[in-house]
Amino acid sequence: MGKFYEGLAEALILYVQQSAWLNTTPERAKGDKSEAPRLSRLEKIRADRKDPEFDPHMPQVEAEYLIAYLYEIGPTVAAGMGAGPITQGEVRAWQDNTGIELTSWEARTLRRLSCVYLAQSHKAEKIDCPAPWQPSDFKPDLSAVARAMQNRILEMAKL
Repeated sequence: MGKFYEGLAEALILYVQQSAWLNTTPERAKGDKSEAPRLSRLEKIRADRKDPEFDPHMPQVEAEYLIAYLYEIGPTVAAGMGAGPITQGEVRAWQDNTGIELTSWEARTLRRLSCVYLAQSHKAEKIDCPAPWQPSDFKPDLSAVARAMQNRILEMAKL
């Protein structure tokens, strides 16, 4: 039974990492002096597609209800110097308010997913942070890859 739950948790973690990556607004590229507001990766994808309702493919998960619970609770909370993971107390308060009784595994997993979301959000602030997951039919934009490589080479030449 432990392997089943661990496999389920791994799929949920990948989903949450991808969600955090999509919802994070990366830093500006070096030398970018534009005044345009920065967009999250998801907002940029939607703007590029000219489709404000577009939802990208996400990893398959068996326990989608836990993802819904995570977003209903958090996925993060305001902390002293920024965001922090949800606490067990907040999970308990959410259960009391909704009448939903979680198992101990579900409650621990929600806290773990919140920690993962927060960590991935911090990583995803880097403009060159790769997506944690790609759909199996993903075809990279080779011109964008070539531009990124060219920019890296130019940056290295300046060192």
